[in-house]
Amino acid sequence: MLCVVTESISSLRDRAEQVLPPATWDFVAAGAGRESTVTGNEAAWDRWWLRPRTMVDVGTVDTATTVLGGPVATPVLLAPAGRQRALHPDGEVAVAAAAGAAGTVYCLATSATTDLHDLAGLPGRRWLQLYVSEDREQTRRVVENAAAAGYERIVLTLDRPVEGNRPRSRRHGTLGPLPPGAAVTTHLGDGSTRAHVPSRWDRSLTWADLDWLTALGLPLTVKGVLRADDAVRAAGHGADSIVVSNHGGRQLDGTVPTAVALPEVAAAVDVPVLVDGGIRTGGAVFRALALGADAVLVGRPYLWGLAAAGEAGVRAVLDTLTAELRDTMTLAGCPTIADITADLLTPATC
Repeated sequence: MLCVVTESISSLRDRAEQVLPPATWDFVAAGAGRESTVTGNEAAWDRWWLRPRTMVDVGTVDTATTVLGGPVATPVLLAPAGRQRALHPDGEVAVAAAAGAAGTVYCLATSATTDLHDLAGLPGRRWLQLYVSEDREQTRRVVENAAAAGYERIVLTLDRPVEGNRPRSRRHGTLGPLPPGAAVTTHLGDGSTRAHVPSRWDRSLTWADLDWLTALGLPLTVKGVLRADDAVRAAGHGADSIVVSNHGGRQLDGTVPTAVALPEVAAAVDVPVLVDGGIRTGGAVFRALALGADAVLVGRPYLWGLAAAGEAGVRAVLDTLTAELRDTMTLAGCPTIADITADLLTPATC
């Protein structure tokens, strides 16, 4: 039976920092440069004040919704993050199990320490995050493997032609240890693994390459969009959805917070828009939905939960964010996700 974790997300963060080796903790926590985007992402959600409705029947409040063609019990999804067995021996298996139990989506990373095939038997919805390799044939095989294994879509990360400069992580000279027998998989299903090579990903990608990717047979989401014109280009080249993201502040320091970029992107396109970056509370989830997002993705919070308590820790993060969202919906007069609209927010003036 799954142990119930009652700790807050901040407590799980503190426990994760205590149990992880310093190099591993800094790999998770690090942002690019001075880490101003990491802190800016989180602060930007609080720059929207709530304008709640009153005298609304909130006897029943439902966080369930539909995201990219399928049902979810909560609009809080789990973002891709690599090397999860460095945080807990169960790694990606624990995260996928927690997402399935919570009725939400898990996006498996290209740089995972669990092959995409090894999650195929677990319940729940799964997407595969993709970096395009310099070896296009390998990328084609990975996408075909994902389709055959039941993954719903690929999520192409756009904002990492090279790895960002993360001084906090690089001071250790390593990404941190992996447990015996663990390695970063190739997702080819043959047990093959790869070393961490930052220059491996194809830097020559252009919008025209989205046409090649969509022709491989899975729906395409693009992740890493911060501008309306890029969102329009992505949709014009076959992306059926967009994630507003600055890579959690890990790529280019000083980029616009996602809470600021989201309204512009959402207004520019007719495809679903998701967002990540700095979401630490159910109130931030609420604000994101009001600003035009169909759902949010969280990264660091569930990694803290994973490091602190495995599957139970991840589930605790999902349950906490969903419960906080439900409380915010109740007090703001929103019985359903569809009731969360832009008029419920106003820019903070101080």
